[in-house]
Order: sequence, then C-alpha cells, then structure tokens
Amino acid sequence: MFAFVFTLILIWLAMWAFFKFMYPKPPKEFMPKKGDVITPRDCDFCGYPLAEYRGVMETIPKAQIAEAEQKQISKLAAEVDAIKQQVLSHEAAAKDKAHQKTLTRQQKKQASAQYEQLQKQLFEKNQQLKKMTSWFFCNYDHQADFHARRAP
Repeated sequence: MFAFVFTLILIWLAMWAFFKFMYPKPPKEFMPKKGDVITPRDCDFCGYPLAEYRGVMETIPKAQIAEAEQKQISKLAAEVDAIKQQVLSHEAAAKDKAHQKTLTRQQKKQASAQYEQLQKQLFEKNQQLKKMTSWFFCNYDHQADFHARRAP
C-alpha cells in the first residue's frame, strides 16, 4: 500500500514538474496593466479577436468617415461628455463628508450602484466611439497590409 501511494505521489510530482516546465507563466510585460482595455476587439484586417492592449489602434482620418457616421460620432461624444459630468457630480457628492453622514446605508448602496452603472455606460460609449473612429489591428504587419490593400 505504501509503495502504491509513494508511486502516485512520485508520478504527481513528475507531472507537476513537466507541466511547470512546458507551460510557464507568460512574462509580466504580456499581462494587462491597470487601465488596459481587456474586452476583445476584432482586427480590421484578419478579424481575429484580441484585447486592445495587445493590438495596434490607429485613428481613421475624418475625410474617410461618412457624414452620417460623423453625426453619430458627435452625438456619442456629447453623450460621453454628459455621462462624464454625472460621474464627476457623483464623485464630488461621495467626497462631501457632511452629505455622506445624512445618507442611510441603503441610500449609499443605491448611490454606489448608480455610480457603477454610470461608469459602465461611460466605458461602453467610449468603446463605441473608439470602434467608429479608429482601426484596430493585431500587429503592425496587419496594419501595413491593410493600408497596402487600400491604396490603389
């Protein structure tokens, strides 16, 4: 019985060492940093989904954006500004100690949930704005190939 358990432990250790060697953790440079957008974006060249922090973003020239899209972009920009103002007012209210003392626990919880909802809306609107105003590429080679195909 002891030999069997010892053999299982030995096999487990060997497999652990093998997987540790074969599949090491990636370097920290490849991991997302604070503030990086980790939601996937599709490469405009190959369609491969990749997080923004791993890809290349390039602003689309205004001349190449259709007039209808420019109106939609300005509308989205106005919505983003309005949401930013709401977020700033929530942050100011959260810093006001006298106001915080008058709130009940439930009111604080509702304010916190509303703040989180505003942050989520702001992020989603900014993502929509980025998708409309920028090209996204997996790497610089795809960016170059994309522009080479677009040139007559």
